[in-house]
Amino acid sequence: MTSTEEITAQLVRHRRALFAYIFTILRDHHLSEDVFQEVSLVLVNRYTEREDVRNFWSLAREIARRTARAAQRRATREPVLLSDEAMEALDRGFEQIGDEVDDRKAALHACVDRLPKNWRQIVRLRYWRGLSVSFVAEELGRSVNTISVTLNRIRSRLADCVNAQLRKTAET
Repeated sequence: MTSTEEITAQLVRHRRALFAYIFTILRDHHLSEDVFQEVSLVLVNRYTEREDVRNFWSLAREIARRTARAAQRRATREPVLLSDEAMEALDRGFEQIGDEVDDRKAALHACVDRLPKNWRQIVRLRYWRGLSVSFVAEELGRSVNTISVTLNRIRSRLADCVNAQLRKTAET
């Protein structure tokens, strides 16, 4: 995988959390979108220059913070909404979220791998490929009701499995 592909994958993986972080600082959706794009460009340039960025989330957050604060000073006449102490608290919270999201995703993938083969197929068709329940039912030759009931069971089993995985990880 090239460095551009790697950074793109990291940006996609952290897109929501990074945008939420920027929006929390700016409280303006359009300005946050502009800043997100600017941060993405900076990250791509930084990553291609160095190719050894170890903690993407920390680097992305730091660049986002600086870029958002600069954009806020340039774009608004309003006072800065967050004090330095509030920014530090925000950073701590988003650092924790980043870790939790990674742990939860890893647990979910492990739990999906443990599902029976036919359930994994339903999950892949419905959620990974984004097909409707009726299309999944048609594809598998089952009724819509059967697929809906099975999806409810799958979601319940996955939720239990992910929670158990996260508890086990927290205990170690």
